[in-house]
Amino acid sequence: MHRFLVAALLTLSLAACSDDPDPVPPTTDGGADAGIPDGADGGSDAGTDAGSDAGTEPFPDAGSSHGTGKLPCDSTGTVVADNQTYTFCVAQVAGVELKIVEPRTGIVAVPLNLAIYLHGDGARAHTGNTAPRLQAPWAFDHDTLYVSALAPNKCAWWTKPTLTTCSDTATEADRDIAGDNARALTEVIDTLRKRWDLNNEPILFGGSSGGAVLLTASFLPKYGNRYRGVYALGCGGEAPWSGSLDWDSTRPEVRGPTKLFYSYGDQDEYLTDIRASVTAYRGYSVPLEENVIAGAAHCAFDHIGGVKDIWAGALDAR
Repeated sequence: MHRFLVAALLTLSLAACSDDPDPVPPTTDGGADAGIPDGADGGSDAGTDAGSDAGTEPFPDAGSSHGTGKLPCDSTGTVVADNQTYTFCVAQVAGVELKIVEPRTGIVAVPLNLAIYLHGDGARAHTGNTAPRLQAPWAFDHDTLYVSALAPNKCAWWTKPTLTTCSDTATEADRDIAGDNARALTEVIDTLRKRWDLNNEPILFGGSSGGAVLLTASFLPKYGNRYRGVYALGCGGEAPWSGSLDWDSTRPEVRGPTKLFYSYGDQDEYLTDIRASVTAYRGYSVPLEENVIAGAAHCAFDHIGGVKDIWAGALDAR
C-alpha cells in the first residue's frame, strides 16, 4: 500500500495517519492546542451493558430510536470556545472512550441528530480536546448529540486493537482487517440510540486521516446499509480493504442518504490512497464530493473544524 511505502521512505513520526499537525490557516485555531487537555479525562466501564449485532438490514429513512436514560458519566470535563464553556461527559462503550456533549437544554428539539468524530493516529484531537472544542459548539446549538470517540487501542482507529504503541512502525499487517474497531463503532452507535432519542438518519460521521481510513476501508463497506448518513473525511481515506462492499450500494433505497465528502491537500503524502478511495466509491455509485486544497500537505488545513462545516451544510441541504 502507498501509505506504508511513504512511511518507510520518509520515516515519518506517526506516519501511518497522524491527524494533528496544526492547521495552516491563521484565521482558525483547529489543532492549536492538540495534546493539552482542557478538562478531566477518565472513564472505565460506563455504558458497557449495551451493544448489539449490527445486522444486515438498513434502518428506515424516517423515525427515531426512542432511547431514554442517557449514559452514566465516569467523569466530566470542559472545553471553552468563544468565551462559552461546554461540559462533556466521559463514558465508555465496547472499549471506546466517548466524550459526549449534549445540545442546549430547554429549547432543544426531540429527536436529536447524532454526530460522531474519529481522530487520526496519536489521538491528540480527542485527548487534547481539540475536536470537542472545535465541533461541539455547533452541535450544541443545532439539536445534535456530539460524540468524540477514542480508538480502542487509544491510538489509531485503522490498526488492530492489540496494537497499543503509537509509532511510525505500523505496517500493512497491523491493519484491523478483522473489523474489530468497526464492530466496536456499531456498538457505540447502538448504545447511544438506546440511551437518547436520536434520528435514525442521517448520522453525521467525521474522521481525520486514520479515522477517515477506518470509515472508508472497514466500517462503511461492512455496515453502510445500516448506518447511513454524511461522512466528512478529512485528509484520509482508502478503498475497502476487502475489495468490495457487503451491501448493494447501487440501490438507492439501500444506500439512503449516505454521501461522502473528501477534503484533502494535493500535496498529501497519502494522495494515492485517498484518490483510490474516491475512485472506488464512485464505482460503487455512492454520491461524493471532493474539496482539494492546493498546496496543502497531510492535514495541513483545518481538517477538524471543517468536519462540522460539512455536517452543517449537509443538514441545511436536506
